[in-house]
Amino acid sequence: MFIEKLGLSQDSLVDKVAVITGAGRGIGKELARALAWLGAKVIIAEINDYGKDVETLIKSEGGTVLFVKTDISKEEDIRFLEKKVIKTFGKVDILINNAYASASGSVLEIPMEDWDKVYQVNIHGAVYAIKTFLPYMMKQNEGVINNLTSAEGWPYMAPYFATKTALTSITKSLAAELDDTNISVSVFGPGMVDTPGLQEYCRILAPKYGMTEEEFKNQGVNPGYEGLMPADHCAAGWAYTIVHAKEYHGQITEPFSPLLKLGFITTKKKEITSKKQIIKTQDDLNSFISETIENSKNVYEIIKKLQQETNELGLFARKWMNRTFSNRCGMKIEKCVEVITELDSEIQKISNHVQNQKLDNSLPILKKLSWFILVLESLTKHFRECKDDAKGWIKDPNDLKVALDTLDIREQSILNLISKLNQIENLI
Repeated sequence: MFIEKLGLSQDSLVDKVAVITGAGRGIGKELARALAWLGAKVIIAEINDYGKDVETLIKSEGGTVLFVKTDISKEEDIRFLEKKVIKTFGKVDILINNAYASASGSVLEIPMEDWDKVYQVNIHGAVYAIKTFLPYMMKQNEGVINNLTSAEGWPYMAPYFATKTALTSITKSLAAELDDTNISVSVFGPGMVDTPGLQEYCRILAPKYGMTEEEFKNQGVNPGYEGLMPADHCAAGWAYTIVHAKEYHGQITEPFSPLLKLGFITTKKKEITSKKQIIKTQDDLNSFISETIENSKNVYEIIKKLQQETNELGLFARKWMNRTFSNRCGMKIEKCVEVITELDSEIQKISNHVQNQKLDNSLPILKKLSWFILVLESLTKHFRECKDDAKGWIKDPNDLKVALDTLDIREQSILNLISKLNQIENLI
């Protein structure tokens, strides 16, 4: 299994009980296998009988698993699931709302009963599962709730995308309500994954979008992948976010960042807009490394200053700022400080390797460059959007100019560092 390559301990989730709805195939199936490998006791809440096959598979892999046939659109099924889980394992630590229903066609074509069916599974079922299992987590003051989301506004599948967008909002509301607890709540967006469900809808949607099935599946929307992401890769990235759930509380997560961070995938290099430094001599190289170190320290100071500014805000403004930063950057400000600190340290290591002519020692660092660049690009986007925020908030022209100038400096400092990092790989 791909999860074995991520370096996570097999006892990461030992003694944890995880309920996964819709775990009979696709990403849900692979997530069930991954969590079981990590030590969790897994409950497959699946409407179809092939959930039994997954139970058999996980048992053959040495995992602890229970299949409970469940239609999550029916409250009586969820109540039965609750009784079965509590009787067997005594608690619930992790709830994954992965099951879904969909309907294809134009808004005019899709019958209202299909809209109702999609709502019953994607919203009512997920919320009722939360209302059923959250009290157990609150009693033990610990738990993880994770809801699967998708894109917004795609044509010919309006009920599915509308309910997924609504579920994202519900999840964010729940996370805010549980901010002061040890229960972590997040949303997971998988991207385009090679699953039976996507293959089925590909045949329906591709012609409507004027594409062949191959063109539909190979749109290049997954960072690090030319086409569809393998389901076990997606599940491994998902499992990583569950193991580190506290870091992702209140956020929309995806599988690509963990895999980028761990060096399993890389993103395509983007064109460097700033002037590329010409390096011909050892002095040029030393100068380039020194400038990169200086750029890194500048960015570190910027993010530390942002953390300080945020902590000095009032309670409401601080919560708003923290949540905005998390949504835009995919991590909390504190975590971002850790990442930039690590980047600064890694760049210093490259400098030492260059000076000692041991460039091969930098290869592990190079594998993580895509991850660092992704974080920096998110930071750049954050400060760019902060400019738009400032234009709406600050009415005094002089104050607005100061704020925009500060944000410009911060954005340019990060862009300079991104430019340096994009050049480093060509030097090693």
